[in-house]
Amino acid sequence: MPPRTGDHVGVLVTAARGGDAEAFRELWEGVRDQVHALCRQVTGSPADALDALQDTQIAVWRAIDGFEGRAAFAAWVMAIGRNAALGVVRRRQVHDRLLLPESAEPMAVESGFDETVAGLVDLRRALAALGPAHRDTLLLWAGGLTYAETAAVLEVPVNTVKIRIFRGRRALRELLS
Repeated sequence: MPPRTGDHVGVLVTAARGGDAEAFRELWEGVRDQVHALCRQVTGSPADALDALQDTQIAVWRAIDGFEGRAAFAAWVMAIGRNAALGVVRRRQVHDRLLLPESAEPMAVESGFDETVAGLVDLRRALAALGPAHRDTLLLWAGGLTYAETAAVLEVPVNTVKIRIFRGRRALRELLS
């Protein structure tokens, strides 16, 4: 699919607001993979990520009339996706507290995983060890948003985003070494 210009996105948003499902599908397909990657990082679970992705798609469809165009459409959707993923995580935590006894311990990673999987597990743990501000900023930026788009999603100045990315990457390097 060729890259879409801002004008083309605007036309699609207008059509989707009018109930054009095909326009909405084209908009969604343009951001779906980015949102899915963000949801996987935030939830830490492929199944939970799919739940969050579906929640995001529904929320975007319902809220398309509220898109004001102050930020890029992708940034707006990523903010909705982040919130949906955090909602899934909160629901899972409540669910886990109700089902797991206090003495339950997480399963240990068994040997035999290849280095790539072990590296991903280490990265996930390192990301979890970061504060939420640094982690969210890094995930949005690594998910393909620009500094400005990340700032718009998080409602912080661009310089704050740059500082969080710098410090977050430095902390990740330390945690992974």
